[in-house]
Amino acid sequence: MKKLTSALVLAACMSLPAHADTMRFSYSKLFTQLKHNVEEGHPDIGVAYFMVSPDTGEVCPISRAWMRKKEHYEAFDIPPSQALPLPLDNQLRKVNPDVFVETPAGMTCDISFQVLVNTPVDQQLTGEQIQGWLPQMDAMMNNLGGMFASWFMPKTQGVVVHFGPDVSGNVVSTTGQSYVIENRKVTIDASALLPESRLTLPATPIKISPWLPKDPSS
Repeated sequence: MKKLTSALVLAACMSLPAHADTMRFSYSKLFTQLKHNVEEGHPDIGVAYFMVSPDTGEVCPISRAWMRKKEHYEAFDIPPSQALPLPLDNQLRKVNPDVFVETPAGMTCDISFQVLVNTPVDQQLTGEQIQGWLPQMDAMMNNLGGMFASWFMPKTQGVVVHFGPDVSGNVVSTTGQSYVIENRKVTIDASALLPESRLTLPATPIKISPWLPKDPSS
């Protein structure tokens, strides 16, 4: 239980061993986490799959991805976030097509799921908006971790805003805070925000994920 909790706290993700080039997964296995997207209690929060480097934790670019079952074939359009845009479909779970993901040669990547804001976000955020996401993120992670997850996991304290590769600069709040974008992301501690705070972003983020405090004893 301790190991499971630590993995959720630090990454909010699950990793399965994979290798570079083309990887094959079972749709029904991926559906196990996707099904949480339709549960109640987190209307603004979902879960999505990414290819992630186990060495750096950075998201691997997806060259292309598709599903196949006998003669049936469907290619995916990969968004800027590099999330794998799998449909959530119970009939597909029963048919159980193979899912193929291609990453650049020479890269070792794992498939991981991450908790994310799944509603549209532009270049303005409010303190009220961010603070409203936190209990929803906790609800989603508790669902992913099982019935006892809430006993061990700290509460989400803020969000990590992720940007595209060419974005730099600062996120600026109307209450005076300035957050420097480092390695294409910035952490916003919600406790430092007033509900009426407004934050201006230099570009539309590609994703927003939870920020959880690290366990000092781990």
